[in-house]
Amino acid sequence: MSDNELGKIRQKKTEMLMRLQAMPKGIVNIGNEDELNRLSNEFNDKIIVIDFWAVWCSPCKMYAPIFEKVQQEYSHEVIFAKINVDENPMIAQRFGISSIPSTTFLRGGQVLRKMVGVINYATFKQILEKFKKD
Repeated sequence: MSDNELGKIRQKKTEMLMRLQAMPKGIVNIGNEDELNRLSNEFNDKIIVIDFWAVWCSPCKMYAPIFEKVQQEYSHEVIFAKINVDENPMIAQRFGISSIPSTTFLRGGQVLRKMVGVINYATFKQILEKFKKD
């Protein structure tokens, strides 16, 4: 292997490490469409999981701990975000959200899957594992 090839491999590894360090550490609260677009563009190769919710929604409150637990397990490879539908009705409309909680899985700005209602822990993990293989 030449020095040039080795240099390229090192550069790619460095870039990957920098991107991992730049990934959000916790759940991102998206406040407007610009924030969503920035996140989607910056991490277009990553899966972004969005929880559409509202303060008054009881099932959303039941779902929050499940969402947080899965986020803690997959935070090194998946980005998790929350969007309050009352504060961001245009984003909810853009994704066709008519019931909450709704969970949307994105990659490269494209919707991979959308699920309405509370997703149990096992099903949530199963979905993420499937997308990791694709």
